Amino acid sequence: MTSSYRVVWKGPVHRSSGLGIASREYVKALRRQGVPTSTTPAASGGSGSRKVLVYHHAPHTLNVKKERKLYNRIVINTVWETTRIPRRWIAKINQADAVCVPSRQNKQALRNSGIRIPIFIVPHGVNIREYRAKKKRAASRPKGKFTFISVFGFQHRKNPEALLRAYWEEFSASDHVELIIKTNGYAAYENQQWIHNRIKAYKARLHVRKSTAPIRLVSTHLSKAALKAVYAKGDAFVLPTRGEGVGLPFMESMASGVPVITTGWGGQLDFVTAHNSFLVRYRLQPPVASMNRHSSIARQFCQLFAEPGQLWAEPDITSLRKQMRLAYEHPQLCAAKGAQARKDIQKQSWGRSGALLKQAIERIL
Repeated sequence: MTSSYRVVWKGPVHRSSGLGIASREYVKALRRQGVPTSTTPAASGGSGSRKVLVYHHAPHTLNVKKERKLYNRIVINTVWETTRIPRRWIAKINQADAVCVPSRQNKQALRNSGIRIPIFIVPHGVNIREYRAKKKRAASRPKGKFTFISVFGFQHRKNPEALLRAYWEEFSASDHVELIIKTNGYAAYENQQWIHNRIKAYKARLHVRKSTAPIRLVSTHLSKAALKAVYAKGDAFVLPTRGEGVGLPFMESMASGVPVITTGWGGQLDFVTAHNSFLVRYRLQPPVASMNRHSSIARQFCQLFAEPGQLWAEPDITSLRKQMRLAYEHPQLCAAKGAQARKDIQKQSWGRSGALLKQAIERIL
């Protein structure tokens, strides 16, 4: 049966970032739903078919007037991490026919910001068959080290300073534990040595006197297989993030059967629960409050996260330490939460995402 409409997808489909991964997966998911979907406008042909543009770049870069001449409907697909979206996005989004976001937190942020058009929740997914569940640990302390893992871009929103401080203050060299951090910078000079130096200087400012547990830092590009191997090493994934639209590494960790220790606020709360993870207490505050602290060690992106009215979470260090200690001392609890995490994250398939996106498009048509 020939579809009565065609989709042109404009997004970062060639990028290796989380946004790029999502863009590619959405396109494939729509195609599996039988929706003709092209990533090149010139190939969008099909006389008699209605054309729908799905715009997956920053909303303020959309030329609505130009695209209205080419498409019957315009759908914006976006994601955000604070309680309000950037002001320059608002007018452009309200000129579209609908907007799709991946989480309940995002939908609320758009409503808080004055978005009046229909908002559809179209979650991200994870290909669970690509990840292997971690083998169950014995109830007693295993011979190998307990391994915390963390995967994130080296930016202020991800809160690397809280992760490091909690780990240094809670664990010493006498604990049988390690922390593997897979991270990356956002400029050529933000390489492994630069990140290492930032971490070293921060530790010196904290005046940490005891002999601390080891940290392994990886900031080089990893293949898909190598990144999966990092997840497979983990007993618990830990990231005290200040704000997430979704949190793709959380999904990948859970697919690997590794429970998550994270902030109890953000888009990840659509699938991260107290049953499959360890939630850290927090308070909401303006992003500039933490950006102005001497403890800030990573790129801040102030142009995005410093507008009046925006709030995000500030995790409680004591709560973070407590949850990390709980995970470390109870490997059997980690194994049980990890098994539940893998079971729960199966619901977050890209097939489901494609079906929900197709429904949203057909609603506005």
